[in-house]
Amino acid sequence: MRTFFNSTAAATLLLGVVFGAAPAFSLSEQYETPPEQDPAVVLDGKENGPGYAVLSPVRSDGFLRIYQLQTDLGVEQIEGDGLLKLRLAEIKVLIALEGLKNDASFLDGLKQAAKKPVDFVESTVTDPVGTAKSTVSGVGRMFSRLGKGVEEAVTGKGGSPAELAKAITGQARAERELAVELGVDPYTFYKPLSEKLNETASVTTAGSWTVTAITALLPGGMIVGAARQADNFRTLIVDSTPAELAERTAETLRSAGVSEQTVTRIAENPFYTASEKVAIAYQLQAMPGVQELDLIAAKVADAESRDIAYFQLRRVVLLETYNRTVSGLGQIREVNGLPIAIRRDGLAAVVLPLDMVSWTQSVAQMFSSLHEGMAGLPFPPTGVDFLITGDLTPMAAERLASFGWEITGNYPMPDGPVD
Repeated sequence: MRTFFNSTAAATLLLGVVFGAAPAFSLSEQYETPPEQDPAVVLDGKENGPGYAVLSPVRSDGFLRIYQLQTDLGVEQIEGDGLLKLRLAEIKVLIALEGLKNDASFLDGLKQAAKKPVDFVESTVTDPVGTAKSTVSGVGRMFSRLGKGVEEAVTGKGGSPAELAKAITGQARAERELAVELGVDPYTFYKPLSEKLNETASVTTAGSWTVTAITALLPGGMIVGAARQADNFRTLIVDSTPAELAERTAETLRSAGVSEQTVTRIAENPFYTASEKVAIAYQLQAMPGVQELDLIAAKVADAESRDIAYFQLRRVVLLETYNRTVSGLGQIREVNGLPIAIRRDGLAAVVLPLDMVSWTQSVAQMFSSLHEGMAGLPFPPTGVDFLITGDLTPMAAERLASFGWEITGNYPMPDGPVD
């Protein structure tokens, strides 16, 4: 049994279950409150940095950690380890780009660009940060109502005259290239960074500036994109217009066996960036031997908040990695509203990017229902490999081990553009 999570007590309990050194456990109505954690412990001393501070304590809903991030704009709630890592990387790039204004030649370039007939894009994102605090993440709400389906469809938005002007002058491509070189998404939802990328790339319209010249002014270690993304993916993001990227995403999803209805719903979902949608498409395409991938894609399309969308993106990446490096998957089966991968050897692979699993009522109901549902399949899996990116409390580990599941915690996200 793989037990990579941090709790020694939990590991001891699990080994006892396997080797008979501990009494058998039975499910009861006992639940726990998710532990509050010190951000210094969770983030390994990186709870504070230039432009941000993660406030104490870090809470959880039993599925994801819920952070309160203090910046110059106020307090923003971040739901999930993945989104926090993404935001901190964006803040780092934002501060570096802001520092370019200390260079007289760059500042002159900005002044020259301002004289050009190119409109700066006005963001349609409102209230990027707020002070509202919640004890439940979107992912927690999603798991709490599995099987109920989505409540409404969403529609996409078209382009603008400013975007057309940027495309004509080459500023749009320069902005994408700059973002990719710095390891951030050119279509980021983080309004301050989006505006800063747009402003910075505008100097290329002055005629004497290139992206290489811009990045040469930045501190060492900022150019991380090349190490994190495959060259073909980088090229696709930089060289494709948004319309071309959307077309490539749809084509790739279709080639992966995703239904036309789901392709349309993913295209219309506003909670993924254009880069994330094409990344999902290529991850699904990379699993050609897996049947019923449309069940996974449909859950991607269902996302009704940003944290659920990023959770689904990370889950697709984890599934592709698991299929390629751990054990080959044969098919996807839907069990009580959750798509579950069945390995070619007959085991189920419950692979989820969860941060801190605690045995709350919602968690207990979700996993108990999942366990019963898998047992009730016409051809039940011969076992369950439960793999998450985070940790488990001793009680959660105890209860899941009583199902006979093999547990792996703290499984790292693979290198790539997804945190």
